[in-house]
Amino acid sequence: MTPRRFRVLGTLGMVILLATAGVAPGVATTDTGDAWTGVAPTHSGGSTGTPSEEAVLHQRGIVSRNPDPGSVTLTFAYDIPSSITGLRVSVPVVGLDGITVAGMEGFERTDRGYFLWDGETARPTVSVRLAVTDSIASGVRGIEREDWALVSEPQTRIQVRTDARPRQRTSFTVADGEEGYARSHLAYLGPHERRNVTFGGERATFVLGAEDADPTRAIEFLRTANGRFDFGVRRDSMTVFVVPLSGLEEGPVQAATVDTAFWMGSAGLRLDSTGSVFAHEYVHTRLDTVGEEDAAWLTEASAEYYGRLFAFNAGVGTYDSFLDGLRTTRYAPDRRAAVLTDAETWQGTRAHYAKGAHVLAALDAEIRRRTDGEHTLRDVFTGRSEPFGDYEAFRSAVVEVTGDEATGTWLDRYATTDDLPPLPEHPRYYVADPSLDPDGDGMTSGAELDAGRHPFVEGAATEQLAERATATPTETAGDDGAGTATAPTGTEGQAPGFGVVAVLAALAVLAASGRRRQ
Repeated sequence: MTPRRFRVLGTLGMVILLATAGVAPGVATTDTGDAWTGVAPTHSGGSTGTPSEEAVLHQRGIVSRNPDPGSVTLTFAYDIPSSITGLRVSVPVVGLDGITVAGMEGFERTDRGYFLWDGETARPTVSVRLAVTDSIASGVRGIEREDWALVSEPQTRIQVRTDARPRQRTSFTVADGEEGYARSHLAYLGPHERRNVTFGGERATFVLGAEDADPTRAIEFLRTANGRFDFGVRRDSMTVFVVPLSGLEEGPVQAATVDTAFWMGSAGLRLDSTGSVFAHEYVHTRLDTVGEEDAAWLTEASAEYYGRLFAFNAGVGTYDSFLDGLRTTRYAPDRRAAVLTDAETWQGTRAHYAKGAHVLAALDAEIRRRTDGEHTLRDVFTGRSEPFGDYEAFRSAVVEVTGDEATGTWLDRYATTDDLPPLPEHPRYYVADPSLDPDGDGMTSGAELDAGRHPFVEGAATEQLAERATATPTETAGDDGAGTATAPTGTEGQAPGFGVVAVLAALAVLAASGRRRQ
């Protein structure tokens, strides 16, 4: 079972809230000679069938605010079928600073830290108290204000004794009498409105805690994205928690994704630039964790590139602003050179976002060129159920799509060194769906390309790009040896002028043992 993962967008140096959760799969172990079998969790909403050979354990997470500010209580309640004769639970975050046991019923704590079921209590519970803060800058466990709170469900690890095939079903709810809404391990506690929309059988729920939250533009994006930008991944539901952050706190906008839910401030709903937070987080709900080990950069790189590409093809921003958003040379905050496959070179910067997106944009064009438009980078990602285990696995997938080993050599240059590829400017490389009309001139992108017209600039012909190619930029070496272009623009096949992406990096701290996504 793939662990629950987090994707966070925020400000460098800020310890982002909701970094404590994550589900790690249970592992079969032996304790005092008795076999315990790990149970892989399945969140509620999946199949309700319960074959007789299965032992289905239901874990309900219940969240509530406490009378005194500064903490929330999370209670894990268990419905145990008769075919399960033993149950023990681990909550890995317990014992970390600010996380304590608030109470137990039907469990006892072992010297190894497990909560061991007494075998008799019909609905045993374990309650955990999590410290929260009123500052997003220090809210690791969650954030709480006078009339609202946002918290995440910590991970649990479940092990059972049974002769049947064990299965775990989980749900996350708000306590009775508590105003709020919980879904996909995130919970908003406080006054809010909810708006549900459905496209192609997928339901999106907007939990609007911010009074000024207007989901209209985000809903339009989802309508366009349905069936076009989903990488072939369909979800039963998606939840967007819009929290009432102040304008100062939203500069830049903070956001985080957990499975099929994410939170953000109301500014993220506006989709007023191709660097849209909403589109970025949407991609995370589709692709989940993309790469591991020396391919870890792919997770944020893919969300950054496709978030920009999809927002742009949905009619957000201008062609120049889109290209400027992809171009990069140094990476906030310290503008160092970075090697994508060496995380030590980009930790604490935005390079896995910025350089990663730049490289993927160029790779997308390279794949299109080498396959005469038959394939794109999306073919590398579409249909995958597991992340790339390392860079070599990603490279192999790219080579397989193109059928050309030279593509792997091309990719090596830009992923395993601090080099940057030229960023193509011809608009044909950025058409995500030829049936769309992003410039609103009444003609689809595919039809405009066939007619020699620019699909993203109303009334412009693609030949006008040739005029921009006349001034070839020259590059000079910076102090650290990386090139910095001196000309403002470039053209396909030539080194472009690069603009620095002016958004600070996202950095979060994982306080649990589950895998964490940056």
